[in-house]
Amino acid sequence: MLGISVYAGLDLSLEENIKYLEEAKQLGIENVFLSLHIPEVNNNFLTEVKELLLTINRLNLNLTADISKKYFEKINLNKFNFDALRLDFGFNTQEIAELSQNKDYKINLNASTLTESDLKSIIFHGGNSDNFEASHNYYPREETGLSEELLLKKNNVLKKYGIEVAAFVPAKYKKRPPIKAGLPTLEKHRFLTPQTAAQDLLKLGIDKVYIGDSRASTDELKDFTAVNKDITIIPIEIFDSISQEEKRLLNLVHKNRQDPGEYIIRSETARKNKKNKIIPNNNIKRFKYALTIDNCNYQRYEGDLQILKKEYPADKRINVVADAGDSAVLIEKVKEGDKFKFKIKGE
Repeated sequence: MLGISVYAGLDLSLEENIKYLEEAKQLGIENVFLSLHIPEVNNNFLTEVKELLLTINRLNLNLTADISKKYFEKINLNKFNFDALRLDFGFNTQEIAELSQNKDYKINLNASTLTESDLKSIIFHGGNSDNFEASHNYYPREETGLSEELLLKKNNVLKKYGIEVAAFVPAKYKKRPPIKAGLPTLEKHRFLTPQTAAQDLLKLGIDKVYIGDSRASTDELKDFTAVNKDITIIPIEIFDSISQEEKRLLNLVHKNRQDPGEYIIRSETARKNKKNKIIPNNNIKRFKYALTIDNCNYQRYEGDLQILKKEYPADKRINVVADAGDSAVLIEKVKEGDKFKFKIKGE
């Protein structure tokens, strides 16, 4: 479900890339995307590629090799184990169809540019639809990433043919050169954390998520591998005035009520787990994506926890305890009955 990307001949040395692969494996990541056709690579590219392929095989990681026809003819891939070939630049319909007949690896199609007409043509020319998977592009230049609407449109075509789809999220630690503006599939993810963007993609029906950039930090990797389809992780910034009881409630695993209000996520967990009195505090205007807990002035609703999807006025019965604004893309997708938990920034 989760993976990283590695790049030979760019900003990271061979040794740094190998260390990154080993760290990712240790943290539970099983998938690697290896691009074999980047224009800006150095003269050590082919040598480093072969060493990386050997390392990926040694670590028993699932490998998708992104390759142009030029490098397909230069690198003897028969020497290495890989799970999928993503065919880029230079392959025609007939060649893709023929390659899909092999039994050793899958053919990974370009989910961002492929049309249904293209797919029908590949199948018409003998393509084995059972041996296809797909992955979206990542977009190095700012403002060029896909919209959510277009991603869903492309995915719907592929899903109709039973094809699984992958996509990319950026990292903040070491962005890939030369542009260094992140490598997301969706433009709205460009400045989000890998964890938040990955959860959003999974909620959109993506089957596999790769970190696209050169390297994620150890903390980014740990947060990324904590992603779980069953529980949405919502990063928050808490206010300094928060009480110990309020913080204890934040640290629970919550479940959105089956009947939440129109513009709120409402925990069915917090109020029934309240143990101590909640004193009125920070009764400020409730901004969009504020996290609130009802205080003792709200009587039987004391402990009621909500995340707001619109602004509300200040209320002396309601404490504003945290800001969940960086998680907006996730908050808008939490449905009734969904489980969620909070990740307090800095902890």
